[in-house]
Amino acid sequence: MASPLQQIGNDISRVLSPSLPDDLGSFEDHLDFILPKILPYGEDLSETHFWLAKRWQEVRPEEGFHEALLHIFNEDGEYLLSVDGNIIKGGWRPLNDNNSIIIEIGGRSELFDLRFLNQDFLVLSKNGDQSRKGQRKYFVLVRAGVAKGPGGEIDWRQVMEAMYNVWRENSLSLWAWFFFILVIAAMLLWLR
Repeated sequence: MASPLQQIGNDISRVLSPSLPDDLGSFEDHLDFILPKILPYGEDLSETHFWLAKRWQEVRPEEGFHEALLHIFNEDGEYLLSVDGNIIKGGWRPLNDNNSIIIEIGGRSELFDLRFLNQDFLVLSKNGDQSRKGQRKYFVLVRAGVAKGPGGEIDWRQVMEAMYNVWRENSLSLWAWFFFILVIAAMLLWLR
């Protein structure tokens, strides 16, 4: 939770920074646009306090996808996948210091590379050219409760907006504070 002073800075940054473009198109196009901007504000998988023992809800763009998928990475390599409350157990392990993780479930192992991590978002991509194979390019997880749609379900467009706010709140914060102080100073001089 941001302090009141931080919240004021975040609000000023949002006002002074551009909005997420409306014409980006697909889920993957949004991520291709947002990820390079937020990358400097991300963490590494070695910083496990950001992602271990948390409930991560999977985000998919398919309109007909209605299952609630929760992913939980526990210590000691335990991985739990909850599909509408039904648990499937598996395992996870890091791949050296490469910001990569191997997820094992149902006798199948998959290698994922970290694209972005902070306290609210975990974005991975499966190693290899998945788009060429007709597979998803990104595996997007959000901390449960971060971006809900009007009916309470996860809405990928709201997730993209929340992810874009990571950039908006960080990229202009120094300039926003300078502008804010300048406006306050001008108001004080004008009131004299």
